[in-house]
Amino acid sequence: MRIGKYELGERIAVGGMAEVYLARLPLGGNRMVALKVLRDELADDPTYVTMFIDEAKLLAKLAHPSTVQIYESGEDRGRYFLAMELLIGDSFQRVWEACQDHGYRIPYGVSAWIAARVAEGLHHAHELRDEKGKPENVVHRDVNPSNIQMTFDGRIKIIDFGLARSESRASKTAAGIVKGKLAYLSPEQIDGEPPDRRADIFALGTTLWEVTVDRRLFKRENDLDTVRAIQRCVVPDPRTLVPDYPASLWTIARRALARDPRERYQTALDMAKALDACAPTLGPEVSSATLSKLMGQVCTWAK
Repeated sequence: MRIGKYELGERIAVGGMAEVYLARLPLGGNRMVALKVLRDELADDPTYVTMFIDEAKLLAKLAHPSTVQIYESGEDRGRYFLAMELLIGDSFQRVWEACQDHGYRIPYGVSAWIAARVAEGLHHAHELRDEKGKPENVVHRDVNPSNIQMTFDGRIKIIDFGLARSESRASKTAAGIVKGKLAYLSPEQIDGEPPDRRADIFALGTTLWEVTVDRRLFKRENDLDTVRAIQRCVVPDPRTLVPDYPASLWTIARRALARDPRERYQTALDMAKALDACAPTLGPEVSSATLSKLMGQVCTWAK
């Protein structure tokens, strides 16, 4: 099947709003891309079409090593699509789960390095301005391990800006409507307040705490209890749960997870700098090669 000039291969991911296919561009030297396509049953709904187009426009403005590169977007016979760089690897969520299944704890320095790269990508998005220099006030609103992609060549990418908030979006979220994966929302989002960049910092803090402690932070057996846990925002000291947990890493996670946004890092870049200063103290030097080696090990486990 063809959409636009792209030949579709197998479906590699599916979400509530779109599907992602492996696709080939025959006229471009057989370049392989990831083609994100709005689901057919939503293609006649103006709300979802507008959201999809908004995501494409936002991605086109991002240009950072930790964000996904988009090649083009368009519509072909009623099918809306956007072509993105193909990231060969897996999500942080699935890598973390594979490590748990094999009794392997991701080294603290590696988790800190990954979180720093995500924070840098988020800061780039948060700082985005329109053509007149006015801040776009982008908030990702769905930062979690499933939306952090790890590639076999050791790159880290924050993906899926489908729920992102920005000033230039044509689709707007009604007051009191909460978007994002529940267990990673900030207390102010749970309270129905408009989120700013510090909500993304809180979500990244939740992710960092979970992958380094190897357990969920706010997730409970049902949504109501999860909401109550986030509202209370009681964050256990990891050193009471993991004997060798580094105090320096806990200092960073604790600040990112402050209930009051004013007590968190005020920019994701500040958090990235703290993580990069901390990571070398937690073990051997971490680089893309370190991530590549970890991904190779996970791939071996999957066989």
